[in-house]
Amino acid sequence: MKKLRSLLALTLVFALLASMGVSFAAEKDYSGYEYYVALGDSIANGIGENNVANKYMNRTPGAYPERIARATGAYWSQLGCGGMRTVELRACLEDDYVMPDEYANNFTRAKVDEIRHFYKPAVAAADLITLNIGANDVATYALLKAKAALADAGVSLSILNDATEDAADDATALTKLLGLAQKLGGIVGAVNAAVEGLAVGYARFVENWDAIIGDIYALNPDVTLLVAGFYNPFNELKISDSSLLELGKAADGIIDAVNLQMQYGSKYAGRYIYVDITGIQSMAAKFGDSLTDDGFFSAVELDVHPSNEGQAAIAERFLAKLPAKSGPGFPFRDVEQVRWSYPYVKALYDQGVTQGVEANLFQPEGQLTRAQLVTLIGRMAKVNVKNYVNCKFSDVEPGSYYAPYVEWARQQGVVQGVGDGLFSPDTPATREQLAVIVFNYTRAQNEKLTPVNAAVSFTDQSGISSWASGAVSTLQKAGVLSGYPDGAFRPQNPVTREEACKILCEGLLY
Repeated sequence: MKKLRSLLALTLVFALLASMGVSFAAEKDYSGYEYYVALGDSIANGIGENNVANKYMNRTPGAYPERIARATGAYWSQLGCGGMRTVELRACLEDDYVMPDEYANNFTRAKVDEIRHFYKPAVAAADLITLNIGANDVATYALLKAKAALADAGVSLSILNDATEDAADDATALTKLLGLAQKLGGIVGAVNAAVEGLAVGYARFVENWDAIIGDIYALNPDVTLLVAGFYNPFNELKISDSSLLELGKAADGIIDAVNLQMQYGSKYAGRYIYVDITGIQSMAAKFGDSLTDDGFFSAVELDVHPSNEGQAAIAERFLAKLPAKSGPGFPFRDVEQVRWSYPYVKALYDQGVTQGVEANLFQPEGQLTRAQLVTLIGRMAKVNVKNYVNCKFSDVEPGSYYAPYVEWARQQGVVQGVGDGLFSPDTPATREQLAVIVFNYTRAQNEKLTPVNAAVSFTDQSGISSWASGAVSTLQKAGVLSGYPDGAFRPQNPVTREEACKILCEGLLY
């Protein structure tokens, strides 16, 4: 798991494809956007005409996130996953959120645990986020209700599971299940049950929507966030059975309710930018959807997803709503977007916490002194330096930029010095010292470090100082710090500037 986290930026952020012009974006200057994160389900993942077989976080050419990345020139982290619902996304953004059992599907809790560590750093560092989520919430309950109705009618569970096991998401699974119901003659009961499930799914969506938006703004208050509404994938279906037409009408009602909730009902409505995507072209519309009993099952398998033209239309609508942005951005040319530490350094830079050694240089592998480390933590805590003028450590120079932060840290019990009334401000901070300082700060702030990993014994465990071992263990189990690939922790190694940014983000910012 920790190996995944250390490769965060390599997995999430890649250089863009060859430069391509996008005519509908030409009227606006988007050059100020530097880091774009796409959150969402199979639509963001690109499942559809350029099918990616539900590869999680797949960068699909032609999908709307790829088009937005090209239009803005921003580096793009693809965090869309086929099948994702509000519960999974919420679990990726909240350490203490527990996914309800009733939502169990192919998107397992194990999969959430595998990918969740990508989300917070990316969201915190982004200056542009797009979000489409919730369609699978609605489809989940429609699917569960339809399955139950068919089971009550005598269809075996194995047959029901076989009919839906290869589906990319719950909306696709629902159409496949209805195809089975059509073949078995149980379409009316299945559709009526699915209609009931749509209303239950809407309630679950409302329950989680504001929590997710709140999580995003808690991590990144100033991000430009655009959210996509719902469109009806069933409104293109043409079939003689009136029950399916009734399903399309019922879906219209639920979709209208969801869209109104996003536009006006959320307590964050007006803070994010709502993007209407109703009427986009689906696979069904492009390739034909006049269905027969024999052809129904295969024909609707991918109809819920947009065609390439539909993906292009979604991108156009996002870009039409996206405010222009120009001007200076992230300045450090030695911390490129493909570097593993980029999301952490950028998140702290955006909040005014960290600065470079020069205007355009951060020196990520440079050592961090004890004074610089305490200054970073003090800035994260938004310390009022006027309240800490006189520092009690005799080797802290009065009037230095770090003196008020060191005195604040001393009074809070975050640091205790090195003995004899000394702080040793210019000495490089070690990895174990950093662990103790971060641990002391969380304790002073009454913040809980929630365990997410099993305890490990580093190969050089005996070399960790007794006064640091408890802090190192706590932060390791909380996922804040880890060892090196060879299993060592190297407690006395000087901490680098980029390592400190990662640990401060994981321990204090997220």
